Amino acid sequence: MEFISLLLFSDEGWGDELLRGLGVTLALAFATAPLALALSFLLAWGKNARSPIARCFAFGSTTVFRSLPELLTLVIIYYQLQLLIDWVVHFAFPNASISLNAFAAGVVALTLVFSALGSEVVRAAYQAVGKGQAEAAASLGLHRRQAFFLVVLPQMWRHCIPAFGNLWLILLKDTSLVSIIAVNDLVRYTNMAISTTKKPFFFYTVLALIYVVLALLSGIGQALLERRTALRGGRGR
Repeated sequence: MEFISLLLFSDEGWGDELLRGLGVTLALAFATAPLALALSFLLAWGKNARSPIARCFAFGSTTVFRSLPELLTLVIIYYQLQLLIDWVVHFAFPNASISLNAFAAGVVALTLVFSALGSEVVRAAYQAVGKGQAEAAASLGLHRRQAFFLVVLPQMWRHCIPAFGNLWLILLKDTSLVSIIAVNDLVRYTNMAISTTKKPFFFYTVLALIYVVLALLSGIGQALLERRTALRGGRGR
């Protein structure tokens, strides 16, 4: 009964704090995912671009952020990006000031990391589809943009879903890193509860169960998305 009281939504329990932290964790993941997805396609396009500058930038960015530990990337973005923003703002507007909060720094850092990983997923999916599909669409009179969005992208997406599903699970776990820059996420609230109640085993067990549930729900969502995509592909044939 004592352990149950620790999870109540009351002054004595930590249920409301853990729920609030879970909301921040999910908000961080859902804010990062679409940005990382868009940047993944942009980097993949850069790797296949005719411009050597675009290729060098895309491959260089991918190499750097795939090599650095996520924690190091987060710390660099949190501390150094603020200095860069201050320098740019003061140069353009001497009396202005812009502050980068910890949540935004977490979104930027995780976006850079997971777009670097996602760009390889997109590039592999494009290679799996093959240039023949784009050439066949062009022979039917479709422009390059129409060929990509109507013919190539739907086929690429079927190859991308499993890998992006794995990246989503990694992203959910890596959101825990933002607790070191004072973002009140699920891990930070858990540590607060432990420091107050001195019951680390109980709260870390609860934390682990929450992440397991999130992984299970994500797996169900991925399976439904794969099934829906497969059905659409079957109707397309």
